[in-house]
Parts: sequence; C-alpha cells; structure tokens
Amino acid sequence: MRLLYLLLSVCITLCVSQSALASHKHSKTHSRLRHHTQPIAAPGVSYGESELAEEINAIINSKNKDADIAVYVKSMKYGDSLYARNIYQPFSPASTMKIFTAEAALLFLGPDYRFSTQLLTDAKSVQNGVLQGNLYIVLSGDPTLTYDDLAELMVSLRSHQIQAIAGNVYIDNTAYDQSFYGPGWVGKDKAYCYGAPISASIINKNCLSFQVTPSRVSGNPAQVVTSPKYFYPMIRNSVVTTNSARGCSVHLSEDPSSMIAIDGCVRKGHSAWGVSYVVADIPEYDRELFKNLLTRLSIRVYGSVTFGSAPENLSLVNAHASKPLHFIINDMLKKSDNVIAGALFKKVGQLYTHQPGSWANGGYAVSQILAKQAGVNTINMRILDGSGLSPNNLVTSAQMMQVLEFAYHHYQTSYEFISALPIAGVDGTLKYRMWNIARKVRAKTGTMSGMGVASLAGYATSADKEALAFVIMINGHGGMGWQYKSIEDKIATVLTRYRRQG
Repeated sequence: MRLLYLLLSVCITLCVSQSALASHKHSKTHSRLRHHTQPIAAPGVSYGESELAEEINAIINSKNKDADIAVYVKSMKYGDSLYARNIYQPFSPASTMKIFTAEAALLFLGPDYRFSTQLLTDAKSVQNGVLQGNLYIVLSGDPTLTYDDLAELMVSLRSHQIQAIAGNVYIDNTAYDQSFYGPGWVGKDKAYCYGAPISASIINKNCLSFQVTPSRVSGNPAQVVTSPKYFYPMIRNSVVTTNSARGCSVHLSEDPSSMIAIDGCVRKGHSAWGVSYVVADIPEYDRELFKNLLTRLSIRVYGSVTFGSAPENLSLVNAHASKPLHFIINDMLKKSDNVIAGALFKKVGQLYTHQPGSWANGGYAVSQILAKQAGVNTINMRILDGSGLSPNNLVTSAQMMQVLEFAYHHYQTSYEFISALPIAGVDGTLKYRMWNIARKVRAKTGTMSGMGVASLAGYATSADKEALAFVIMINGHGGMGWQYKSIEDKIATVLTRYRRQG
C-alpha cells in the first residue's frame, strides 16, 4: 500500500504544471486537462501550423459530401488562431448547445447552487394529529428529483405526528411555465425519454421504466414487472405470449385516460423486454403520485389534492436539496442529458427574469449572461432550448469558441466546466470514440443523425502539451452520421499531433 501511494504521488507530481497560474484551483484545472488528455505517446508525425491546415483541409475535402463544415482551432496558451473555416456562419449545434447552458449556469447560479423541493404549510398548529390548515408541495424544476426523494420528504409528516390534513394539499408547479416541449422539437423525439417534457415537476426524469416478461405458456398474457423506484399510473397490459417471434414487438399506445397502455406480443422463452414510458400528462401524474404517497402514509386529506401557488410567509415542514450544481452539470455534459439541460435553461431564465422559467426567458438569460460576463458576441445567436434538441438553434463556431476560451481561463469555474466534458476513449459520449488518442481530448458531442447535424467542441492537447480549443460543426445530410463523426475524430487526432514551430 505504501509503494502504491508513493507511485501515485510521483505520478501526480510529474503531471502538475510548474507554470504560475492565477490560483491553486486554476492550476488544478489545467493540470487536470493535461493529465487526463495524455496517453502513452501515440505514433504519428507532428505538424507545424501550415501542415496542420493542410491536414485539416485534406480531411474535409476527402469526406465532404456537399455538407457545410466549420472548423475553428485556437491556442489557449498563446491565444492565436491556428485554423479557421466558416467561423461566422450560423450552424445548428445539436447537443454542443449544452456548452452555452453549462457555462451560463455556472456563472449565474454558481457551482454550489442546489435545487430545493419544499413542504410548506399555513397551519399554526397540529391538533389531535390533524394539521390545521393547508399543505403546499413546492416543486422547483429539479432535474434530479426521484420518487424516493419525494417519499422521504413526505415521511416527515408522520414525524410531525400529522395523521390528517384539515385543508387542501396544493402542488405548486409554478416555477416553470406550462410549455413542456422546446420550440421546434421534432414530434418523434417527444416519445423518447431523451425528449421528455420539461416542467417544474421532473420526477425520475419524467420517464418510467419497466419490463415485459413472456409467460411460460403460449397464448397467455405476458407479465409486466415494475420497479419500486417509480410510481406508475394504471397499466393496461395487452401483450400476448406466442411461439413465433415473427412480427412480434412490444409498443406503447395512446390512451386518453392517462394510463400506460401496452400491447403487442413476445416470444415464449425470450428474455424480458425493457420498456420506457414518457410521462406526458404531468399534472395528472403528480396528483395521483401525491395521493398515493399520502395513502401509503395513512394521512387523510379532508380537502382535495389540487394545484396552487404557495403564498408568502409559510412555515417550512421539510425540504429536499439536490446535489450541488457542478455534479449536475457533470451528468449533463458527460451523458448529454437533455432533461437536465432543459431544466437548467428554465431555472436560469426564472431566476434571471423573476418570472416563471420558460424557453423564451431561458434563451434571453443565457445570452445576456454570456454577453455580459463572458464577453460573447451574441448577435444573431438563436438559443431556443438549452439542450440543442431543436434543429432551429443557431450559433457560429466563433461564438462557441468565445465560450470555450472564457471557460478555460475563468478560474472560478474552469475546473467544474472542463472536468465535466467527456474524455476521448474513457467516459461519457466519447467513451467509444478516438481510442487512438485516448485521454488527449475533452469535448462535447452533438448529433442529429436524421438531419445531418454533427458537432464536436472542446479541448485537445497537442504533441508538445499545448492546450488547444476547437470547434467542429457540420450541417449536411441525413444518414451521414458516421462519416461526419469520422471527420471530427480525424481532425481531433491531427490536433493532438500538432507541434508549435519557431
């Protein structure tokens, strides 16, 4: 163990930069970037600036299928531009839009910000186990809130010896507006969990998972297996077990009564099917969920479970706090989580404008924060949803570069931002990409395969350990996803072999 500790200490010592930086935290950020982006030296030649441009041009020309391509490369050490192509042309950024959302949230909310879900009351007393007033459940749009969190929150009622509520139970979902889907979101995306609605109520990412297991007897109904991690509406199961797999599938169907309706067929002896259900009618789901929790706790409500805004000067019964923002942003960038991005977007909008969070004020707030605090030129920038799910978002690679450059040098949040980016060949959305240069690139991915949108933006470490920021944006044709990713990976590889000359 002592030998292991000694070796680890030597490794850390060798990897830490010796140059003077603005603070210890800033030094930690940039040494981590260099450390985590350097594998054992990869074979290959090194390029000077002119050769670098030739290599990038050759990659683009060999793969370009009438696509619009922007590439911007800039040194974070010297500040000079090493390559620029179409950097002022607006592109649909796909999920690299999350770079804007992450930096704006870190700047405005701060890395330690926490979402708070609260139980409040206007009652002055509890008499004979009855809360003499109303109970308010205030939802804040926390994208990490779970059913277990809410159950734990509600259990506190029993710890206060509350067995009944004399008034109403109000669900306050006014933190965000009632427009749950972003402008321009494609209809089919809304049926999948990555496109789940963004409301003040986000419970288990507004997505429920369960399994469908075939019966041992052909012709019998399949079994639906649920999980205690979720609250489920009523499930209408019409899935049948068959002997043949031909034409068999399991699918969800529309049901006007807000129950989960599932039908189709599964083959006898087949393994269980995993199914995900997106909660569309959020208010009705919330009402049933809290009714269920109160019933489980044997707490009677003399009034009704309904919706309403919590007034001022209420008493706090209990509260649940999320993890700090920097943990949430790490999940958002590593996993490219659209629900987290949408929730942060609306939260920034809510707190910046002092109005219910919306797509409109989220876009306004993010652009204002980046313009005023990060010096980003936001002219003609179109930020609609925070996640990049809308194809109508438009930014330039020059604007993206301004955010990356500021984030790199802003020592108060640079560590939180850079460490949250996926690492090539290691984790997140880059885990299975660029193994040839594993750990030498940290970058956010963006893909809309059906629309021919691909993007990659972040940082690469050059052959002589120079940190380079880069932006690659491609708007082309559907079905070209793998070819476009190949362009990105090859350009990133070239950057890691660049060596400054002179």
